[in-house]
Amino acid sequence: MKLLQLQSREQFHPQGGIPSFEDHCLFIKKFDKPAHFPEHYTGLGVVAIIKGKGHFFVNDEKICLDENAFCVVNRGSRLSFDIIEEGTFLSLLYFDSKLSALLSQSLFHQELEPQDFTLIEHIHFMNASLKNHFNLLIDLGGSCASFHHLKTDMLVRSILEDIISENLNAIRTSRKIPVVKRTTRVDLYKRLSMARGWLEQHYYHPIQIEQLANIAMLNSEHFLRLFKKAFGITPHQLLINLRIQKAKSLLEGADLSIAEICHKVGYESISSFSGLFKQKTGYTPSQYRKK
Repeated sequence: MKLLQLQSREQFHPQGGIPSFEDHCLFIKKFDKPAHFPEHYTGLGVVAIIKGKGHFFVNDEKICLDENAFCVVNRGSRLSFDIIEEGTFLSLLYFDSKLSALLSQSLFHQELEPQDFTLIEHIHFMNASLKNHFNLLIDLGGSCASFHHLKTDMLVRSILEDIISENLNAIRTSRKIPVVKRTTRVDLYKRLSMARGWLEQHYYHPIQIEQLANIAMLNSEHFLRLFKKAFGITPHQLLINLRIQKAKSLLEGADLSIAEICHKVGYESISSFSGLFKQKTGYTPSQYRKK
């Protein structure tokens, strides 16, 4: 992987057109004041804010990013951005063009359009693992040591494989949305995915269907119907699954009381939490911890 300072859009297409990268390239820049970066064509990659805030325009669609969100960009998309906060630290990770094509073909098998990542070209919510990956890439990317170079390549490949797998799942899931026109189906899938991603990040808060429907920019009834069609589960069922899975993880590893775990995963009543946990796992929280 090459660690490069972001300087100008000519870095991406010195002769115009869609760029092709012969290695993974991580472009970074710390802005000491608000700034505008003009439009350029992208490779397949990830746009992430390490610190600060910015407004990004992907094919003229506005996406607001901070430290808790990132965006996947498709090869050949148009990207520009406005940095709105002093001290913002930006990273643009573009993948090796040949490797991304080979991995897509090997993972997609007979799926259609393995190089089209339109479905996942939207805002995603950052998890702790991906944050650590980016920080490690920046720390190790400037080193000449062969071990560090190998480790950065492994990290980037891991991110790339996750993106390709997500795209494959997105293609299969989007086909379940009962809409004939492809552009409409892509738009609906993106909206539903953003709502699902938000739910996965905020499962420990009280959540109303109206909140999720607003994120997806759909009315509640339409949102519920499409969500169930696409993901095979209702938002409420997904919320319960997320809370129980997190509770299991905390019971296995954290030195917390049952009451503390109950509140940490979003429940106020210990009896309700215990009953639901037993219904889903066959054990009470105390029995699960002993087991």
